[in-house]
Amino acid sequence: MKRTCLFVVAAFWVAGAPSAQETLLWSDEFDLGTQPDVRIWTYDIGFGVNGWGNRELQYYTDEPENVSLEDGMLHIRAVSHPPERPFTSGRIKTEDKLTILYGTIEARIRVPDLADGLWPAFWTLGNNFSEVGWPMCGELDIMEMGNSAAISDGVINRRIGSTAHWDKAGQHTNLGQYFDAPAALKDDFHVFRMEWTPESVTTFLDGQQVWQIDIRPSSCTSCTEFHQPHFLLLNMAVGGTYTGILDASGITASFPAELVVDWVRVYDNGFTVLGGTGLDATGPAPNGPEHSGSGPGEATSGHGFAHEFGPLGDGGPSALTETRAGQRL
Repeated sequence: MKRTCLFVVAAFWVAGAPSAQETLLWSDEFDLGTQPDVRIWTYDIGFGVNGWGNRELQYYTDEPENVSLEDGMLHIRAVSHPPERPFTSGRIKTEDKLTILYGTIEARIRVPDLADGLWPAFWTLGNNFSEVGWPMCGELDIMEMGNSAAISDGVINRRIGSTAHWDKAGQHTNLGQYFDAPAALKDDFHVFRMEWTPESVTTFLDGQQVWQIDIRPSSCTSCTEFHQPHFLLLNMAVGGTYTGILDASGITASFPAELVVDWVRVYDNGFTVLGGTGLDATGPAPNGPEHSGSGPGEATSGHGFAHEFGPLGDGGPSALTETRAGQRL
């Protein structure tokens, strides 16, 4: 039986562990209740400014139709509701309740058929987001799918992206890379992992490296955002600049569409520091959803800046970046 764990100290030896004998510090197995544990997870609600800063088409809710626990798994559903709200979906986060500084972060996720217009993501933001905004808080995209280039290249269900976003001298800076899986990722579970140390951030799909960034001060003098606590987010957007589809008529994906998460786990890699109010919680989770009533500003929403990027090149020690003014599209 799966169990929801808060601050577990146990060696993990089974196949599929991130590396030999790493210690499992925290996990949510999503097997208790019908809604995410309110001591750990908060909902983002609404349309945000300019579609969460990315011209997205969905309205996020805390309704069971969009976010629920079923059969020991988290289900985030995008649903079509024409004409008043073309689409609704879910976005949950651990802001202030579970924060992570360094560590190995994993989730076992099944994505739906994305063609075309669905944009699922598993990612982090700096926990000072509410104080400094985006991109000053920093963002690490462990997995996002549905990019416009993947649509045009015919690999919409195979291509994943990982990206770091941060501020450099008042400008938005990002570094990322795409990886094309040999087969479609839809309709089956896959493990998405991020290994985050004081020296680097590396992401993986089922053990295959996707992307890496050197965050040492000697290589990335402006990367202080990645040496501070972050919180987790899981969501599925519909349309937006990342997908290149800005009108509901361009969405061809089938609805309802489900992003299903079997579990999320955090392991100690020798540097990991956990924080947040949820670590003090004991006993069964209370009933009823909780959500954040604040909508982000256009320039501070974070996630999925619609800037195209390519291969990392020769993998030199410096953090190769491209910059653009911090204003969101």
